[in-house]
Amino acid sequence: MKRTIDPLDLAELLEREQYQIDEDTGEVYPHPTKSEWDLILLASEGNLRVKRNALHELGYYIPHWRCYNSFEDYCKEFPHEQQCKCYEV
Repeated sequence: MKRTIDPLDLAELLEREQYQIDEDTGEVYPHPTKSEWDLILLASEGNLRVKRNALHELGYYIPHWRCYNSFEDYCKEFPHEQQCKCYEV
């Protein structure tokens, strides 16, 4: 079974590595002095999505960024997260 990284944890890890994340869209901006290979690897594993932005440029996006309608929906996607273990789905 393939597991993806929780969107919030992925955002935190990327910010630790000095990537910037658009709070509204979940777009991850490559660090100006780092190679994009780590982002390409995350995209190839399904942990980031690649799609075109408003300027028609390819960009990296955190999947499921702000798309849950409720905590229940979040826990259906990530049932093993600590905050979901006490929540009955």
